[in-house]
Amino acid sequence: MTLLSQSPSELRGDSPDPAELLIREARRAKRLRRSRNMAMAICVVIAITVVAIFQTNSQAPPKVTPSASVITFVASMKRASDTRFVATYRVANFNFFQSGVITIAQIPTPPGTKAIPNSDGYASSGRYAYLYVGSTGRIAQWIKIGSDVSGCGKSDKGPETELVCSRPSPYLPSNGFAEEDSGFVPTYVMQTMQDFTVNGLGKNLGFTTRVSTHFGRLTCLRQTLGLESQTTCIDRSGYVVSWTHHYRAYVMSVTLASFNRHPTSEDFKTLITPTRPLVLPPL
Repeated sequence: MTLLSQSPSELRGDSPDPAELLIREARRAKRLRRSRNMAMAICVVIAITVVAIFQTNSQAPPKVTPSASVITFVASMKRASDTRFVATYRVANFNFFQSGVITIAQIPTPPGTKAIPNSDGYASSGRYAYLYVGSTGRIAQWIKIGSDVSGCGKSDKGPETELVCSRPSPYLPSNGFAEEDSGFVPTYVMQTMQDFTVNGLGKNLGFTTRVSTHFGRLTCLRQTLGLESQTTCIDRSGYVVSWTHHYRAYVMSVTLASFNRHPTSEDFKTLITPTRPLVLPPL
């Protein structure tokens, strides 16, 4: 076997001739090229893999955008909030009001209506009012007609336990007035939905459906953000039927008790004849 593997010159004991040397060099060069090409191919594969992994890890997370369902949900609520209605809600731990009943009435003016500024330069139009009656006897009434407001209040404790009402006065876009406005339940619910937004109407959303005995099929949107979560349920027309807000063990809720589309002038009158300049009702 050893003899057969040797070249003729090796069998004779002679030095290889030039032709054999050229053949050997050519074979050696071919082997080197093959090894080099294989090594280069492996390097290219490794480089491509590394680049792909780097690009995957370095890409920014996709921006959260509201789904078509969420957009439709919010649009339906906004359309409903621009209509006339009277709605009564049972509330529990609701903001500064705590527990009781709130009745909201509104008659928006048609789009394009020119609002006349009040003496403080604030301009608004339409007629909006609510009446809160607390479970402990506290009362707060808030009436906005155009750019002016009036209110009534009765505390359940302290010196002001008798109902008093104020004459219409200019609306001021201040914190105190903003707190009073939280009695307009559907608007307040939409504002809290905006507080939950991350890059739009966005994070940890979930839809469910329910059936109400009085208000029919409901669509409910659940939002979570950190330790807080809330669920808003609306009917087919977009009116808020229920809303529940959770923060740890604290639960705040509103539930629609009655609804009609026919507010009257009585809904925008103070409970008794106004007797003094405007003082914000105690909440």
